[in-house]
Amino acid sequence: MKIAAVSDIHVAPDGSDKELVKEIHVIASDYEPDVFVIAGDISDDSKILSETLATLRLKNCVNLYVPGNHDIWFEKETGLSSLDKYSTVIGKICQKTGFAYLPDEPEIVSDTAFVGSIGWYDYSFRSEEFDIPEECFESKEFKGSIWYDVFSVDWEFSDREATDLFNRKLQYDLSVLPDAVEKVVYVSHHLPFREMTLYKNILPWDFFSAFMGATSTGQILQEEERVVLAIAGHSHIRKIQKIEQITAMTVPIGYGRPENGEYESLAKSGIALIDLNNGVEILEFVTGDICEGMPYQSTR
Repeated sequence: MKIAAVSDIHVAPDGSDKELVKEIHVIASDYEPDVFVIAGDISDDSKILSETLATLRLKNCVNLYVPGNHDIWFEKETGLSSLDKYSTVIGKICQKTGFAYLPDEPEIVSDTAFVGSIGWYDYSFRSEEFDIPEECFESKEFKGSIWYDVFSVDWEFSDREATDLFNRKLQYDLSVLPDAVEKVVYVSHHLPFREMTLYKNILPWDFFSAFMGATSTGQILQEEERVVLAIAGHSHIRKIQKIEQITAMTVPIGYGRPENGEYESLAKSGIALIDLNNGVEILEFVTGDICEGMPYQSTR
């Protein structure tokens, strides 16, 4: 089974990313995967999310989506709340565009189950190098540096409550998988393992690391011996790490765009290709920040 995976396309609202989206579709199609995974953060605009998924959908392939934190930012114009978007709206968009929405239920392909969630953060990834008060993580602000979810995610759960809710759904999804399932692939936006996070021992970078994921999610995955692969986004640093029986990887593109409009190279670098036929074999994967040195593309 071949899996193509990408995340964090962060499609610009002005239409300037249409060529990049088309290139991602072309390159992913050329790989002829059995499963195409997108691990969140296409757009905070549900209309753009729908249009982008419709363009990205591959034929003769199982297409899977989990949302990222940007995807669930509330929309003033439509009145859609974060909970509306996560629980119903994005699922309906996926159904309309030919994607399976993994937060609703696992997708079983042959002997492999794909289990998915947005994941969340509970500050367990925070750096111990800095003495940052707990209330700074809760308010998502430290010395003027702000994690933007504080303004744009409007559900009433605390971060720890949200993490617990998503973890309990993950545990349920794993518990009801048929015995015939031999392998499990976990797809999330936020990171399930601290080892997937890059620490630089500088601020505000390491302050923001607290909002990358939750160690409790990774512990749940490690307890299920059938989990062999974890695909995530969120961090814009592409990384691959073996953690016990699990190959964990981040597959983001990011905010950068080439000045010369050469999107083919960026798209090719952004898509990971994995083969599950004999263990976990990485066929195509570029590490690091693939947008480094490129101009920043605003998504607002």
